[in-house]
Formats: sequence, C-alpha cells, structure tokens
Amino acid sequence: MKKTVIAEGFDPKENIKKRIKDAVVAEVRRYEMLPQCTTKFKDPIIGYISAKHPIFMKYLEEDICLHPKAIYRPGNTVVVYMLPFSEEIAESNKGGDMPSEQWTKAFYDSMHLSMKLNGVIRNTLDEVGRLHSATNIPTDWNPEEHREEWSHKLAAYAAGMGRFGIAGSFHTELGFAGRWGSVLVDEHYAIFEEEDLEIWDLDHVVDHIMSDCKYEGAEDVRVSREAIEACPGGAVGEKGIDREKCQQWCKKVNKYIPSQEVCGKCFFYDK
Repeated sequence: MKKTVIAEGFDPKENIKKRIKDAVVAEVRRYEMLPQCTTKFKDPIIGYISAKHPIFMKYLEEDICLHPKAIYRPGNTVVVYMLPFSEEIAESNKGGDMPSEQWTKAFYDSMHLSMKLNGVIRNTLDEVGRLHSATNIPTDWNPEEHREEWSHKLAAYAAGMGRFGIAGSFHTELGFAGRWGSVLVDEHYAIFEEEDLEIWDLDHVVDHIMSDCKYEGAEDVRVSREAIEACPGGAVGEKGIDREKCQQWCKKVNKYIPSQEVCGKCFFYDK
C-alpha cells in the first residue's frame, strides 16, 4: 500500500479549509503585484458541496450541467470559489455597448489567475495526500445549449453561496462581478445529510433558476425597462432573454468564450 506523504511543515491538525483559503488569498495578492495585472480583487469566496447532493442529479436530469462524478469519478466534494472584482471595475462596465476597458482586462486577468488558483488548491490538497481534478477550462462551451458543459455557478448555488439573477448572473454577498472556478477532491469536506433536503424544492429547482435568470419560456418572468435598454444585442425583451441572441452578441465580444460575463451590461438591472 502506498504511504501518504505529508509535506514538511504542514500540520495535519490544521483545518484544511483554512489552509486552502490562506493559500488562495496569498496567490491573489501575489498575482495583483505582477506588472501585467491591473485588476484589483476583493478577497475570494470559497464554498464546499458534496458531489452526492441530489441537486447535481437534478441538474443532470434537466440537462443543464454535467454531474461532478461524470467529470471525476473519485470526486466526493466540489470546492468552488469566486474571484470578486473591485466595485470600481464593476461600475466601469455600466452603460454603453461594448465592455469597458477595465471590465475586459479583469475578464482576462481573472481567467489566468483562476488557472493558477486551481493549481494552488490542488497543491494544497497534495500536501495531505488527497486525489483531485480540475473541472473545465473557459472554452468548454456548448453552443447549442448556450452554456458551459460544467457550471461553477450551479455548484455555487448548491453550496448556498448566493442566488441566480438576470442572464445567468450570480449574486453573492460581494456582488455579481467576478470569475468562478472549481476543483473536485476525493475527500468528504462537505457531508450530505438527508435533512439538508428540507430547504430545497428539488422538483422545481431548475424551474426556479430559469425564472431567476429571466430566460424566455420560464415561468413568472418580469424584466425591467432598464434591463431591456441596457442590452446592446437586443436579446432582452419583455418576455425574457433570448439566449441565442445573447450568445450571438457575446460571441461578437469574444468568439472563443461567448459567456454573458464578457458583456454583463444587464447584470445591473436584476430586479
């Protein structure tokens, strides 16, 4: 049997979640000091959710996201994080047709930083002998479904980190502006309990998400005049958001990653 080797200087009694958080924050601050990075980030938010939570099976049944086990079979916990942008960066993108220079730079800075954070988290897990896997890359995009194959935000929703808003924006205690990432690990850092289901309406959870995102065809969709006027691609209307038109516009902004975050103009008008 292979013996687990604990890294020198690592206290096995130390809380692994604290260890991960400290390592992630340190990497964010280090990255901000690089001359090529002009983006300022708030402290990252990190959540944990069991891959055995029934909500992931519901996502799979409704064909809105891969199951964690389909990505990495040994994975028992999803570690999901958000890199929040500063308020200044978010506000810079308000109004106009094209993304602001600050927003665009933050999009790319955070993309490169998230790849480094995946490595930092996995290196930290290596120190305690845990198996792990990344989930996806930014270009893992399904053009027919107008979404990523794996959704960090849906994992964050399962972990109770916030709520969905217009056009698939995700609103946390630190706002909606930022980049998401996730890592799968074999250890049980988030235990699923049956009583956890009491807070979920699993039969209708996907319907609720679609309504909160204000997608066309969802129930009880209400869209403000401000949101309609803010969309430069004409994808937002009184009946909701035409996801194909939204993607077509976002593809003009970034043909490789046509996600809503490359635009984000309607995110300010969630209500």
